[in-house]
Amino acid sequence: MAYASQARVAGRTGPEAPIDLVQLATNTLGNRDLEVQVLHLFKSQSSSTLDRLMSESDTSVRLDLVHTLKGSARAIGAERVAVVCESLEQMMTAHPDAETGGLTAAVDEVNAYIRDLLES
Repeated sequence: MAYASQARVAGRTGPEAPIDLVQLATNTLGNRDLEVQVLHLFKSQSSSTLDRLMSESDTSVRLDLVHTLKGSARAIGAERVAVVCESLEQMMTAHPDAETGGLTAAVDEVNAYIRDLLES
């Protein structure tokens, strides 16, 4: 993952990007190999978390899944996903069957960005 690859991701760097690459670099102490590993891990974990969230009926488990995803998103600099998770946690407290479509869309956007970033 070179600096040039960041600029090639559909021109999406800076504040409008789904991942704050500066935050990611800070959290991984600038270790590029670790960045790649963490991004792969998020992509895998977020997909399986969404699958589990859709099939889970226990509210406390669903809340735990969303909360865990929020922390993972913050770790890679995916603040929009973290904010959506935070809102969903609050909604699920009052309405256990709250709609998760917004979270799915946010995660899909981040995972597409990760795919583009790692393929560059």
